[in-house]
Amino acid sequence: MTSRERIEGIFAGKTPDRVGRYEQSVYSSVASKILGRGAITGGTQVHRDEAEAYLAGDAAHEEFVERLYRDRAELGRVLGFDMIGLAWRHSERPVKKVAPNEYLYGDPDGDWRIYRYDPASETFGLARASRKMTLEDIRRMVRESLRNTGSGHVEVSSWQKRLIADFGDELAVLGAGSIAIPLEEQWLMACLSDAGLVGAYLDAQLEREIRSLGAQAAAGIKIIWGGGDFADNAGPVYGPHVFRELMLPRLKKMMEQCHRLGLWYVFRSDGNLSAVADMMFVEAGIDGYGEIDAAAGMDLAELKAKYPRVTFWGNVPPPLVRNGTKEDVLAAARRCIEAVPDRRLILGCSNAILKDTPAENVLAMSEAVGMSDA
Repeated sequence: MTSRERIEGIFAGKTPDRVGRYEQSVYSSVASKILGRGAITGGTQVHRDEAEAYLAGDAAHEEFVERLYRDRAELGRVLGFDMIGLAWRHSERPVKKVAPNEYLYGDPDGDWRIYRYDPASETFGLARASRKMTLEDIRRMVRESLRNTGSGHVEVSSWQKRLIADFGDELAVLGAGSIAIPLEEQWLMACLSDAGLVGAYLDAQLEREIRSLGAQAAAGIKIIWGGGDFADNAGPVYGPHVFRELMLPRLKKMMEQCHRLGLWYVFRSDGNLSAVADMMFVEAGIDGYGEIDAAAGMDLAELKAKYPRVTFWGNVPPPLVRNGTKEDVLAAARRCIEAVPDRRLILGCSNAILKDTPAENVLAMSEAVGMSDA
């Protein structure tokens, strides 16, 4: 089987020749060890690298994008990935660098945000902002979203077009699409104080994504790599009643559109989703579940038994891959494979391959996939 045939067969409910293999993000420093050269592939260090490239000018940014594309493709080839998808990028252009590891975005004289890069952890995140979001800001965002709903022609991105042209015959090329409630405090409060406002925002997102799904399906994409974090170890950040009222009806419509177009949808979130899993995988009809956070109590064997039609991606804990031995990694990977007897599994870490992960442990994940051959 080709990788594309294998992955599409898995989603179609067929037993493949072996389990699939994919990582959505490998920190660049780890990829550099695997490839034996400097590489740009994943982790939020990529966001810092893109900020630097933007500030260096258009030619430098084009060079950065080309290098990111090629390095991710080569890493996938070396590790035997069956899928290839979009990189997670912070594609907003920074205004300026305000300190050795700090970058300003937005309006320096109005609403601005400063992101900081931490070399020790190789992470890039929001450090401070000019002010906190208010309910009026949310109302303004919703009005703007509703004004833009249905406007303009939707096409797949240039990156997706290139992936399809370069790899579409061999690999499963992943699309993208999601609807989400922002996890900022004011948005979560609005879920209770003004659910209609949040619902209108989700409706605007849904309309945009439905149009995007059509463009992606027309381009030949079959799998949408979607979802978005909304839970921690204790469960969803917002309760099951909020999920049922606000998220479930929109997810149902999104899945109906996916299935009309012949698309399969993967919802990715770490944390414990048990409280809403029936709504996601039974009522909404979501096709795939990714990240599968074992540390938060999401047990792959239990999930497979309860939701046999769902395709699963992940479930090897990133800390184990980073801190364990090769034998530990092989054992964990085998447990995941054994938990899915029909081999309808895409093996990977539960989220990302982290900084300081030994190259041999990442290679061991791919070695374990070879042991699952029919």
